[in-house]
Amino acid sequence: MRGGAQTGVYMNGRKIGTGLCVLILAGVLTSCNMPVQTPESGSNSDSGEMQTPLVSTKTPGIYDSEDTAVVIKKDTEAGTVQLQNIATARRYTLSYSGVTKLYDRYDEAISMNQLEEGSIVTARFYKEDKSLSYAKAYADGIYYRDLQNYSIDLNHGTLRAGGELYNISSHVVVISDGRESDLMSINEMDVLSVWGFQNMIYGIRVERGHGYLRLQNETYFLNGWIDVGDRVIKPVKEDMLLIVPEGTFKVTVSHRGSSATQEITFARNEEMAWDLGDVEITVPQTGSVIFTLTPLNAEVVIDGKKVDVSRPVVLEYGLHKMRITAEGYDTIAQYIKVGEPSASIAIELEPNEEAAQTNASRSGTSDSSDKKNTEKDDDDDDDDTVSVVSANAKYKVYIDAPEGVEAYLDGSYIGITPVHFSKAPGNHVITLRKDGYQTRSYTLQIDDEEKDVNYSFTALSALD
Repeated sequence: MRGGAQTGVYMNGRKIGTGLCVLILAGVLTSCNMPVQTPESGSNSDSGEMQTPLVSTKTPGIYDSEDTAVVIKKDTEAGTVQLQNIATARRYTLSYSGVTKLYDRYDEAISMNQLEEGSIVTARFYKEDKSLSYAKAYADGIYYRDLQNYSIDLNHGTLRAGGELYNISSHVVVISDGRESDLMSINEMDVLSVWGFQNMIYGIRVERGHGYLRLQNETYFLNGWIDVGDRVIKPVKEDMLLIVPEGTFKVTVSHRGSSATQEITFARNEEMAWDLGDVEITVPQTGSVIFTLTPLNAEVVIDGKKVDVSRPVVLEYGLHKMRITAEGYDTIAQYIKVGEPSASIAIELEPNEEAAQTNASRSGTSDSSDKKNTEKDDDDDDDDTVSVVSANAKYKVYIDAPEGVEAYLDGSYIGITPVHFSKAPGNHVITLRKDGYQTRSYTLQIDDEEKDVNYSFTALSALD
């Protein structure tokens, strides 16, 4: 489910100084408000002289400074909260107590446990002793809850969600499992909450992350398929380490009409092993699939081979990769799952006017040539191996650090670091693993420049 963005007009955070003057003269008690001069918002937590408030005791609702900031970390035992000013990126820690007032974006009172890390808040505090008087979740701006179907462009520093393109602050706060993380550690299958303002993203929290799955004794299923809850579909290769979504999913491996299924719970950043030597393999079965296509002359390629859809197509139980093409229409490439003796599939391709005009203007191209090229493209596309082949193979991507750990490229083992692979533009995931240490993965967005690329990552953390 994708959360909705809420956008509003931003008013610069202001500092309000409040003083209370009590004058006793001739038995008459008189009070007056005396404002304290403070720096403008955005600099109030950085520098500048500030007059000492006239009130030294803590009073609910009284403060001398105000910021718009991202919540980085809460320490309920120490009674502190760490914030980062969105204008200056300066970090500071404030103490809180029973008189601190906390509110959500709807002005409902909340506890410190309910104040969300990664969220943007309006914070009011006593600057002299760094104590928090008031914090309220920022009501305006960009806000997504449980965001899926997004894309992050690391090269351009943007996030696309809900049909909108946002810039990501160079000082964005990324929180995962209660700890600070970074953008490269976010995988496309993670579920996020996102906070921002005026087209700029300042805070991201990973609500549901990813773990890892290793197959053992997978020989029978090699070159078959593995399907993790329809979220991850990959060909089975030797010595794989798959990145899988956090949660409980039905996992199925299939090959030559046989399959095995297991329900597995994956924890964030943890590795699970599935021993396929212990599973009961079903008897190979086949099913007949009847295709109804629009247009009628569309060509269907399944598992790299063209099939005749004028009659039922017999396929083994399990996953199959399908590609449907027709001149003047958008190509469809997807997986189909066969698990019944008979089934029907109706597919309607979308017209592509530009492609139709281009194809109509071609000259000297025969039908047989078109078919040959289509089949060649399908064969190339059907190759799901993760070896990265560059158009100019002399350029490499080097993983320099940490040293002495296993490296996996898009789930397949490539060696012990330092290690390298051929450069090819696009998104790739590098996974680093070592016994006794927490496995980590990073999304790499490889550019198309004709030069080598080097990456160094932080050392893996030892498991408790």
